[in-house]
Formats: sequence, C-alpha cells, structure tokens
Amino acid sequence: MSLRLTNTLTRKIEEFHPLVANKASIYCCGVTVYDLCHLGHARSYIVWDILRRFLIWEGYEVTFVQNFTDIDDKILNRASEDGCTMNEISEKNIKEFHHDMDSLGILRPDRMPRATKCLHEICSLIKVIESKGAAYSIDGDVYFSVKKHSNYGKLSKRDLEAQQLNAGGRIEEHEEAKKKDSFDFALWKKAKKGEPSFSSPWGKGRPGWHIECSAMVRKELGETIDIHLGGADLMFPHHENEIAQSEIANGKELAKYWLHNGMVNVSGRKMSKSLGNFRTIRSLLGSGISAMTLRLFVL
Repeated sequence: MSLRLTNTLTRKIEEFHPLVANKASIYCCGVTVYDLCHLGHARSYIVWDILRRFLIWEGYEVTFVQNFTDIDDKILNRASEDGCTMNEISEKNIKEFHHDMDSLGILRPDRMPRATKCLHEICSLIKVIESKGAAYSIDGDVYFSVKKHSNYGKLSKRDLEAQQLNAGGRIEEHEEAKKKDSFDFALWKKAKKGEPSFSSPWGKGRPGWHIECSAMVRKELGETIDIHLGGADLMFPHHENEIAQSEIANGKELAKYWLHNGMVNVSGRKMSKSLGNFRTIRSLLGSGISAMTLRLFVL
C-alpha cells in the first residue's frame, strides 16, 4: 500500500515518491527556545514522530532534521527579565525540550542545527540572494525583495496584498520605513545597542527568522528535500518566505511535499504562549496523565 500525503503546496492528496529511492529527507521547523513546550508543541511533534516512524517501518532510510531558533526577540526579552545571557536561556530550554520530547517517546531528530551555529551558511545564502538581485542592504539591514519571486504566494495561496497582514514575520514597525517595498522582509538585522550581535558583510547584527531555516535546510539536506514539516501557523509568512528566498538562491524547488499540522485550540483560539492559554507538557505529565495517554489523545 502506497503512502499518501496531503500536500499543502498543491492542496491534493498525493502518493509519496522520494527524490532518491528508499530514502526520505525531512526538515521540521523547531521551537524558539525561550520557555517550556506546551500541548500545542506536543501535537506537532507527536504527529511528525508517527510519520517518521511509519517511513522507517516501511523500510525508508530517513534523515530527519529539526532546528532550534536560538536567537530571537523573545529570547532576548526573557534573558533581560531573568538577568542572564541569551545563551543561558537557550541552553536551559534546549535541555528542557529534550526532556519533554523524551518523556513523550518522541524519537530525537538525526540532527538539530542551531541558528547561531549556522551564521556562515546564513551569510553565504544572503550573499547569493544579493547576487541574484533579490536582496538589498540599507544601513546595515538586508531585505528580501518579494516581488523578485514570481511565484510568491504559491504555498499559502495569498496574494501580495494579503501579505501586509503579517508582512515581516518578526519585523519591527520602525523598520518598515527603511524598506523599498512594504512586502519585503528582513534577511539580516542591524545590531541594536546592548544586544548580542554577530559579524557579517553588512556589519554587526543578527539573521532574520526566515533565512535561518533556508540556510539550515541547505546545509543539512541540500537544495531540494522530500518533505518540509511545520504547524499550520507557519505556512504564512514563514514557509512562504522560505520558499521564495531558497528558490531564488538555488534555482530549484525547496521541497516536494509540504505538510502542516493543525492547532490545539482553547475556546476557539490557538493555544499559544502569547495568549497565555497554554498547558505545558511538564504540567500535564506531572498531573498524572501518562505519556501514552497524551500521545493517543493528540492523535
């Protein structure tokens, strides 16, 4: 019996045919490590754990890569609140992540790259995008020119006007005035006073959120992969922007199959830390619920 997947890119149920026979390359968007994981994270990683286990059971040689976002405004804010460094917050929550995923019986990814450990690859990818005429720098910031990608919106099925609802992913309002077009998003952000920063061809700063995953996919798995995974909330703008910048740089498709899990909802709203309507995995297991019960509930 062939495996059939609901491909978000085509909105169709398709048979799985890998790029290389009997192998499967998979990239899964990971967590931003500033706090404990909640039930929404559990849903995502349990679902993809089942997919991975099924492929292994079917005899595929699976390479499963999942990243950590370890440089982000949320991490910096938490570090400021706790009076410690960004690295200390990241290291602490990476350990907690492994503890929670191990408790749920989720297989550890084969590789777990971190954004701060892939800065050379990130800068190299931005330079390629610049050379293709799809990126521009202004006073230490670098932006991707969305209109340079003719198929922008093919994953989310949104047009450019709809992008204004969430234009930059994690871009700040004051940056809007610097961009050539309101649709453009940050590839590299100029360092702010007092924040951790890294050297780059454009000066001290840090990478934008979207370019991190494109660089880690290319470093760990190559220019085109079989399956790209993530929550439905990442479809736009994160995954849409990943596609645009990767396809401009590489001149080829980023992933054959795009799969998205649904959200855990509380009273009709997505469970999230920002809304404060979440239950951590730690608290659920600590209340006496077994890991297998939680897995079965989620599935």
